[in-house]
Amino acid sequence: MDNFDFDAWAMLARTAPDDFEQQRRAVVESQISRSDNVRRLRGLQWRIDIERERAHTPLKSCLRLSIMMWDAFVDLNNVLSTFVGNACESTSASSHSTESAKIIYLAPEYKPHE
Repeated sequence: MDNFDFDAWAMLARTAPDDFEQQRRAVVESQISRSDNVRRLRGLQWRIDIERERAHTPLKSCLRLSIMMWDAFVDLNNVLSTFVGNACESTSASSHSTESAKIIYLAPEYKPHE
């Protein structure tokens, strides 16, 4: 969709909604089929289509899809927070280790003051 013309799509939606829907589905399918995540994207598009059908009005559809996106964002943020939290705990635990180590000086000409 390098040359997306919003005004043309809006006009098509107003004057020929069935044609608009057919072209919209074709463009969506074209984009999905080019992806490496075809199965996942088809599942997501199915969920989007179901929410649009259940909404009955464009405004309700927009609100449902917005809620769906925010839910996905919150889920992703929770996963990221858990991952970062676990990484910090792991780093913190390893830096507070009770083990000690003997330092071996490799350069014979350098010895710190003892």
